[in-house]
Amino acid sequence: MEDSTWKEADQLFAEYKFREAYELLVASRKQKTEPDYETLWRLCRVVYSMSRELAADEQLAKELAALIYEGFEYAKEALALQPEAAKSHKYYAIFLAEKTGIEGLKERVLQLSTILRHLRRATELDSSDPFAWFVLGRFYHKLAGLAWFQKKMIHTFTNDIPEASYQDALRYFERAEQLKPNFFPLNHLMLGETYIALKQAKKARPFLELAANQTAPRTADDREAQREAKALLKKL
Repeated sequence: MEDSTWKEADQLFAEYKFREAYELLVASRKQKTEPDYETLWRLCRVVYSMSRELAADEQLAKELAALIYEGFEYAKEALALQPEAAKSHKYYAIFLAEKTGIEGLKERVLQLSTILRHLRRATELDSSDPFAWFVLGRFYHKLAGLAWFQKKMIHTFTNDIPEASYQDALRYFERAEQLKPNFFPLNHLMLGETYIALKQAKKARPFLELAANQTAPRTADDREAQREAKALLKKL
């Protein structure tokens, strides 16, 4: 029987009440004697959403770092409990990327292949999750966008760098959109940015307009997508 706490947390999350959902799940976790996977992955989801809100304010860097490390511990525990669950791999990859981003370029580079392996595994285990495809697309987009001198510097740390192209990123962003149209304004922004990178500005415009013309952006990600899309549209 499904824990009523999970239903309540899911409802709060759907209403963008991330802090309330987090507090509910943390309280539930403290009451249980054994680790609970369903609570853990929900904690990963809400902690990540909370971190995105904190990331919008540079003055909250310390709070953001603490939250990222907390989320990574939940993700690590979830992966240990359910190593064949798609959500385990998705959130482990997300928080590993965020954690190594805090720890510096060398650590981030050394973990690139591990991050990619978990993202790919997440999409293999659940190919119907649009957010997993979005995260995979953004990973490839960032790698594809590295300048030559950045790649040269990275190779001083390791030669184990995944190959990536904007075509790869586009394929994953499109997959996310096909699975759930209009599910995420940041996916629209990334589709627009990727088409621009591929010198296909006409195809970029409709997606940038979707991101720019949101009527009620609800999260920091929504506002970022709107802001960046408007800036790009002015340059087209």
